[in-house]
Amino acid sequence: MEKSIKVINLDIQGMTCAGCVSSLEKALSKVDGVHLAEVNFALNRASVRYNPEFANYSQLESAVKAAGFSARLKCENNEFAEPYEKSEDEYQKLYGQVKFALGFTVPLVLLAMAPMLGLSLPVIISPETKPLNYGMIQLLLTLPVLWAGRNFYAKGFFLFFNLSPNMDTLIATGTSAAVGFSIWNLSGTSQNIGGLYFETACVIISLILLGKSLEFKSRIRASEAIYSLLKLRPKEAVLVNNGKESSILIDLVESGDILRILPGSTIPVDGVIVKGSSYLDESMLTGEPVAVKKTVGTEVIGGTLNTNGVLDVKVKRVGAETTLSGIIQMVENSQLSKSRVSRMADKVAAVFVPIVLFISLVSGFLWWLSGAEVNEIVSYTIAVMVIACPCALGLATPIAILVGTGIGARNGVLFRSALALESTHDLSTIFIDKTGTLTEGCPKVTKLITNEDFTKEDLLFYASYAERGSEHPLGKAVVDEAKKYSFNSTEVSGFEAKPGFGVKALVNGYTVIIGNQSFMEAEKILFGNLPEIAKEIPKGSTSVFVGIEGELAGVICLGDQTRLESKQSVFKIREMGIEVVMLTGDQETPAKAVAKKTGITNLHFGISPEEKSKIIKKYQQKGYRVGMVGDGINDAPALAQAEIGISMGTGTDVALKSSDLVLMKNDLRQVVFALLLSRATLKNIQQNLFWAFSYNVISIPIAAGLLVPFGGPALHPMLAAAAMALSSVSVVLNSLRLRNFSFSQVSQ
Repeated sequence: MEKSIKVINLDIQGMTCAGCVSSLEKALSKVDGVHLAEVNFALNRASVRYNPEFANYSQLESAVKAAGFSARLKCENNEFAEPYEKSEDEYQKLYGQVKFALGFTVPLVLLAMAPMLGLSLPVIISPETKPLNYGMIQLLLTLPVLWAGRNFYAKGFFLFFNLSPNMDTLIATGTSAAVGFSIWNLSGTSQNIGGLYFETACVIISLILLGKSLEFKSRIRASEAIYSLLKLRPKEAVLVNNGKESSILIDLVESGDILRILPGSTIPVDGVIVKGSSYLDESMLTGEPVAVKKTVGTEVIGGTLNTNGVLDVKVKRVGAETTLSGIIQMVENSQLSKSRVSRMADKVAAVFVPIVLFISLVSGFLWWLSGAEVNEIVSYTIAVMVIACPCALGLATPIAILVGTGIGARNGVLFRSALALESTHDLSTIFIDKTGTLTEGCPKVTKLITNEDFTKEDLLFYASYAERGSEHPLGKAVVDEAKKYSFNSTEVSGFEAKPGFGVKALVNGYTVIIGNQSFMEAEKILFGNLPEIAKEIPKGSTSVFVGIEGELAGVICLGDQTRLESKQSVFKIREMGIEVVMLTGDQETPAKAVAKKTGITNLHFGISPEEKSKIIKKYQQKGYRVGMVGDGINDAPALAQAEIGISMGTGTDVALKSSDLVLMKNDLRQVVFALLLSRATLKNIQQNLFWAFSYNVISIPIAAGLLVPFGGPALHPMLAAAAMALSSVSVVLNSLRLRNFSFSQVSQ
């Protein structure tokens, strides 16, 4: 069943507040075949998991339209930048509405306040001599402002009658009440001009439009990190065909093409250098602006910058298959997903507007019972409607997640989901694999020890061919060592990898078994003079046993350098109150040597992948929240078992798919950065939610006039609108402070 489930991403238009999220999710969830619908207000996007046998895009689009919004299928062909460019256009349109509304609101406010300010008006519109004309001029100035805010009314009343009221409903209801009450008073005006609220309605609309434009601009700024990744992809490339150069659109490039990369140009796709050498700036991958030398045979990643030499690159991956596209897709998926905190805030926002409408009516009723003037009752009722702000609640989490994941991507740290970013902050234990994580992952053969019946060349010949299909760093080291010899090619079949133990293959008709001592014993390899061989193994080296046709042929000794940053990273992690434990399938001697160098006191050695997973499970059963850092097939079960699986970007596909967090560089300092970033993001979310809840809890009672009986001030609806507009903007601006978070904080 799960295999038939598909995921479709929709760009949504028409969402104006957090209340829209719940309405849209409910509408999409009602479509037959939809398993899960998640809507992100900050990104204006919906992600829908559905069964294509029962649902299709047309049905989903119809459901969105019926809910009062519009949807468009998110572009597939790596045209990620379009929504961001469109957002800028939408901002300019919104900003134009603000200027239009203010153009009529400012003179209206001056006109309405003229008597209070002592300004003299022409006799024909004087409130003393021509009160009806005075009121009609205000009404005429009000109509264009209502037109500027027409979307509030169209969306607000539509959702009200669909029993899904949102912030637009509050604005539309409040300003309609103000305008309606003013027109009613104006219709009976002869000598009295009291009870006109035209300027109140216009100021509310203008301020909220202004707040929306500021919020919209801030949300665009929050997306700049991922947008900067989008702009790395050039639109054209230089194709080399039979020695001739020609310009080609990037969308027309195919795997196998030869592209020429000039100095200062961006690598357009993933490929392999077939001619030339140069230094590439890979800061978009690693976060470090250090040029890396690339020569013939070296893989290059699309989006990296060629700094000096001319390169000819053979294309390996294009379009959505490139590493850059994968990074962007992972970041977008992370931003679109929801954390536990976000789900909680959405639930509150879903019932927020109905509660506010109820409070508004109750406050008006209570003031009526108290004998208050009609003008006062209207003022309190409108103030409650316009001061409430579900947007602050709805934006508190997704904007912080948007900025946090963008900062992570800019520094080579990719969170697979918002939940991963949220959950990383409270890990209590981190398990770390040794080979390729604490060490360089580039072991080298240091010594060949053979049984008396085998030569060193025989040992290396059979071992290297058996390891040809292995992804393990030790296997690759054996193959690399064999390249120093001119071995003839031979037939290899029956390759079988045993993660955590070794490999098995038929080489030139002989059964070759390579791995640890446990694997040799399980395969019933005759050890012969093992004690004598063991004496020759260098202290601290990793030993790989080689068995040929049931007999121990010898031992290959390998050494791997401990990473320079490992000790510092382990210290920083422990300084944060997190226990660090080493898990390795390597033998006791090399494991303890690395542990000593890195300051790790708790380690488990000589264990299988399944045992790694079981150890993690035992910690979890004791209440520990566990993270696991690894890079190979051996680590996949442990990565999957941990609350947060952290894999190195140069690791195997299996490890990457099992992880919640991908580090684009083999550097444990990125683990420290991820922990610090997660904590900073969660702190920011908590600040946002505290402000959003506090604002609404305090402001709504004040707007309802709760302080007035005790001698406190009454809140004018215009001030209420200003407060509401600023509340959501303040949440976004607070989230933008996260953009100051940088990799330099790791060393502080």
